[in-house]
Amino acid sequence: MDKKPREEVLRICREWLAGVQPLASPEDRMNYFRRELPSLLAERSLFARILTDVVRGSDFPDLRQSTLFENELVLYQDPARIFSLRLYFFRAEEHTSVHDHTSWGVSGSAFGELEIVRYRREDDGSNPHQALLASSERFVLWPGETETTLPFDQGIHRTGNPSNGITLMVSVYGPSLRRLYIQRFNLENGSVHRVYSPRVRKKMLVEQALKEIGDAPS
Repeated sequence: MDKKPREEVLRICREWLAGVQPLASPEDRMNYFRRELPSLLAERSLFARILTDVVRGSDFPDLRQSTLFENELVLYQDPARIFSLRLYFFRAEEHTSVHDHTSWGVSGSAFGELEIVRYRREDDGSNPHQALLASSERFVLWPGETETTLPFDQGIHRTGNPSNGITLMVSVYGPSLRRLYIQRFNLENGSVHRVYSPRVRKKMLVEQALKEIGDAPS
């Protein structure tokens, strides 16, 4: 009998954890996942079973888990935050906004075409609310192919689906580097918007409310 999708994903990620833990540098860890991720991307039946279980109401992946992107499902989160495994869906001609990341990442297509557009900053970054960006590279990944993403200004990009079908993107991300938010960039007016996770955003609201309640006269 085939293993349940949760068990199969956990087995794969435990093997990855054993392989990546001895590697000290982010570069070595990215190279490790560039070698390992294509074998998972080829497991089309595994992803079909994951999606089937979701439709049937399974709690894996947990649809209630808060994420930065609406099209994102968390497949695995290492307790020590060494890496996470995430699944993204793009409908026909659907793309993310231009954004950065707070960690390195390795991504690839499990199904459909995956378009990557990279951007470089053409200002000095001194104004946290404005950014002048220029497109530096555009390419399309086919199922099984991967690409890497660097944190902060080195990894500004957008991802999406240039085709008329559906695209499944699978990404491995390393640990976040100090910053609690990613940035979204508006190419039309140059504005920069900070995006916090739902958990961090709620904590900030609670802290603001507590401060104002504490300052209010009793």
